[in-house]
Amino acid sequence: MSETGKGSEEIKVTEEPRRTGIRVTAAVTVVALAIGVFGGWVISAASNDRADGDLWVIAAQGATVTSDSITLIDPSSVVVGLTIDGERGASEAPISKVVQQWDAVFGDTTPRAILVGTDAGGTHSVIVELSEPEASVDAITFPAVGIDGEAIPAFEATEATLVVDGSGELSATDVDSIVAAG
Repeated sequence: MSETGKGSEEIKVTEEPRRTGIRVTAAVTVVALAIGVFGGWVISAASNDRADGDLWVIAAQGATVTSDSITLIDPSSVVVGLTIDGERGASEAPISKVVQQWDAVFGDTTPRAILVGTDAGGTHSVIVELSEPEASVDAITFPAVGIDGEAIPAFEATEATLVVDGSGELSATDVDSIVAAG
């Protein structure tokens, strides 16, 4: 204490404030970042609805095949992606992803595909190269060309399955083997 002519005054001692504000901000930032990264990964993993795989399988109530297209009529609501190389597995995605992710998956390539369909006359099949599809309310149409310029036989099927070779593994000899098998 000190005394002056007019009375006594107390000397106040003040402590330097602790820098806990910076520490708290840093801790909150690290926790938020960790939650954000982990949460983003969880959301991505939970919502990964892209059918990854070597083969994409699409079932449909029917199909119309012309000399330059394949139309799946009333396709299944999901596409199944099958992985046949390495760790084998399957995944599914909404059928809308076939149209939405075509360019991302295939780019400028034209994947090969096999369509098998049945009707009262028996079983029909055709192997083609597909281009980016267009969808309508109850159908998906793929522009198609025959393998090595072969003509595509026209037919209609009441039940159909389209298998798209997403890996590019379906070679000409595989196609010949499949055709020979039936």
